[in-house]
Amino acid sequence: MILVLSSFKNTSSRGWAYLSLVSTAMFWGSNAVVARGLLNELSPATLAFLRWGIALAALAPFVWHERHAMISVLKRHPKIMLCLGATGFAPNALLSYFGLRGSTAILMGLMNSVVPVMVLLIVALWAKRLPKRLEAIGMTLSFLGVIGILIRGDVHVLVNLHLSGFDLLVLLGLIVWAFYTVILIERPRDLTLPGFTFLAGILGFIMILPFVIFDWAGNGIPHLSAHQFGLAFYIALAPTLLSMLLFNFAVAVVGPVQSGIFTHLVPLFSAVFATVFIHESLHVYHVVGFVLIVSGAILCCFKREASMVYRPPQKPTP
Repeated sequence: MILVLSSFKNTSSRGWAYLSLVSTAMFWGSNAVVARGLLNELSPATLAFLRWGIALAALAPFVWHERHAMISVLKRHPKIMLCLGATGFAPNALLSYFGLRGSTAILMGLMNSVVPVMVLLIVALWAKRLPKRLEAIGMTLSFLGVIGILIRGDVHVLVNLHLSGFDLLVLLGLIVWAFYTVILIERPRDLTLPGFTFLAGILGFIMILPFVIFDWAGNGIPHLSAHQFGLAFYIALAPTLLSMLLFNFAVAVVGPVQSGIFTHLVPLFSAVFATVFIHESLHVYHVVGFVLIVSGAILCCFKREASMVYRPPQKPTP
């Protein structure tokens, strides 16, 4: 897939970008299920360490030739690279895992719908860009579809929801991700997408090392079973590395607002996985919710954000 992404660097195809966003939502939809199970056995620090350690190790051979360009970018753009590394990579995963360990699936799914709304608010404040009419209508439809699925057609479920400290951590992690989605358009263009992902990933990975050391000093170095390592390997490669490359590419092509709306597909895919793999029943509210979510996403994608078109990596100036 890295080789496929490298072929995107000279195109601004919206079709590839939307396909990337749907694929990303699908992988993210599986991530919460797998990660929640692992957090019963591993600490949040350990899981964040494994997730990004494996992902970076897998990506390293493909970006080794860009090592000098990475050093140059870090010297010239330290602030934005540190900000991107802190908001979109391992530190954000660590924050989310601390929350997910004590949160519930229904609340996590509901909170995913905060991301598109927060993206619109941040863009409005950051870039003075108000949502277009179709974006507002599409986001409202998708939001209603997500809520309908998560409350299972019963308004009393929504009324009786209570937020704990863990839930607030999950919410904070999603708000931070929304901020990353917006500032991603500011990333330096001297690196390929895999090169940028590796550099920002390394910076984020270094940021969580003190938490990992503190955790292992108090609880001991964990001994992983083959099953645990296999699940961590999946999280590292699909919902992390592959999804990060696809999402970064899509934001560069269609902008943060349209990319953000596809976050509404995450609980949709979660519901599909639950139906297929753990044999939960498919109800009318699922079908209605799916139609609203997809319709809303399509409406948001009719008009392109002309100021946020993908630009190929530029050679660093000597």
